[in-house]
Amino acid sequence: MTNIVEPKRRQLDEEGYLILEDVVTGDDLQLLQDAFDRVESETHDAWQQQIENPPQKKPYGLGPTAHVVTPVVQHDDLFVDLLEHPATQPFLMSFLGPDVKMIDNALHSKPARTPAHTHWHRDARTWDHEPESWTKDEWSRWSENRGSDRPFLKIKVFFFAYDVGDNTGAFSVLPGSHKREVEDTPPTERLEELAGHVKLTGPAGSVAIWNGRILHTSMDNTDDHARRMLLFNYTHFDMPQYEYCVPDQTLADRIRQQRSPWCRQLMGLERMPL
Repeated sequence: MTNIVEPKRRQLDEEGYLILEDVVTGDDLQLLQDAFDRVESETHDAWQQQIENPPQKKPYGLGPTAHVVTPVVQHDDLFVDLLEHPATQPFLMSFLGPDVKMIDNALHSKPARTPAHTHWHRDARTWDHEPESWTKDEWSRWSENRGSDRPFLKIKVFFFAYDVGDNTGAFSVLPGSHKREVEDTPPTERLEELAGHVKLTGPAGSVAIWNGRILHTSMDNTDDHARRMLLFNYTHFDMPQYEYCVPDQTLADRIRQQRSPWCRQLMGLERMPL
């Protein structure tokens, strides 16, 4: 770990979240936005049908108006690149360990001038995990760069495709709540009344990383712009992927032929040897 990463690593352990700015910049950011816009446009009609006839099994973040495309990695190899972005991988290894796997991924756009569709809640009941399948060597490798006492159960990574401000339906968290016993639904009439919460904001190209156990929500989007992000959810290799994010045969073959052993592990295709 570099001296630059170390303070961020402590923050993720103690507070349960962090923001990295300037992760995607320049031409790479333009390519990301172009791909985002294209997929959003191509799936517009399906999104409208989804609003009119909501599915019984809802993918991550699907509210009454949200435009959600999952899995997004099948739409462009650029999204696979983000899955294993070098800026996020040190944190995954430090807090999940050597058996990291993606369990779901999505494009998420929360339209302008739409209310929040969820309350304060957690995505995981526990904040740590003891992988039953780890070998002695894997525990040793974890110990070399571990960022917490025990491996986290889940980590989520959000790439901001466009600027996210205080009023853009900002994803919000209660710092430190991943390690504390607090109510899943705090007794507040308005989301913003929860004392001590933090809105995760930043310019396009920023990344939010957070523990799935932390108490969180998304605020009302009172802005004139949609909140537009890409979401990646990581856990351990022995945990099942969400069914709709299991790579189909075409994608799996392409990943096996063109991508690294690390990427193949992240996609849930095979464990990478130590």
